[in-house]
Amino acid sequence: MPRADERGIALLVALLVLTLLTALILEFDTEARREYRAAAGFRDDYKATMLTRAAVQATKAVLLQDLMREKMTGQKYDAPTDIWGMPITKYPIGDGFLTAKIQDETGKVNLNDLASTSGGEPEQKRKIARIKRLFELLKVSPDLVDTLIDWVDQDEAPQPAGAETLYYQSLRPSYRAANSPLSGLGDLRLIKGFTPEVIDRITPYITVFPVDGSTAMNVNTADPIVLQTLDPAVTQSMAMEIVQGRPFKTKTELDRISSFQEIGQKLRSDYDIKSDYFSARLAITVNETTKSSLVILKRDASKGDSTVEYLRIL
Repeated sequence: MPRADERGIALLVALLVLTLLTALILEFDTEARREYRAAAGFRDDYKATMLTRAAVQATKAVLLQDLMREKMTGQKYDAPTDIWGMPITKYPIGDGFLTAKIQDETGKVNLNDLASTSGGEPEQKRKIARIKRLFELLKVSPDLVDTLIDWVDQDEAPQPAGAETLYYQSLRPSYRAANSPLSGLGDLRLIKGFTPEVIDRITPYITVFPVDGSTAMNVNTADPIVLQTLDPAVTQSMAMEIVQGRPFKTKTELDRISSFQEIGQKLRSDYDIKSDYFSARLAITVNETTKSSLVILKRDASKGDSTVEYLRIL
């Protein structure tokens, strides 16, 4: 018969083996759960990416519905009171939910106006003054407009406070000035002086669409600060009067703003009451995964069809 000490050793060995097996099983379970969560996260991320494409189509449908409604009611203006101005919250789409906010891009200052040479030198100086005025109103150095001009113009002659390729070649890593219009607001990060703080400050008031910078400002959607960039004579109080009088159904209705009437006569081509370019910030949530994106759409004013000018999935 085995002695008592041998039985004790056997028991200890059995307990040790059981402990090791328990640890291995727990580790296997933890790893299996981790892999399952990773696989589920990958699956949900893929679904959210695919549903983003569907969300873009849903945004197009909203803009089309809005235009159809305008035609039925005889409405010929765009304002935040329209269908597109209503936020979408947790709308079921596929296996997820859509949250979206559509904005009018023509209610902002277009930085790509600096790349346009139409209208000659006097018009170019007026565009530059307008953007410098925006920066001043936002407490941002207007000298940064010089670096913007150098980035989008086609020459290599620097503005007084600007920077051309020679400056960017001195950086590490080095690169060249684009010498072409901005393709998206993300390009600002490459331009001298445009720190994250500056970009965050100006982003709500600026756009780069359309790329050719040819669209008049929609006074029905523009922020009071943006309205003040129309002309130095447009004061803060005047801008607030315009905001309080919205929506304007025709351009001539702005004449009822007595303080703006005289200025408005000379600015008729600079502002409008309709929009063709819209941005939509989309968020698709599938379980615990959320995929955000930004899409810029150009709506055909006659047919209502929208084309994607820009899409960035974050």
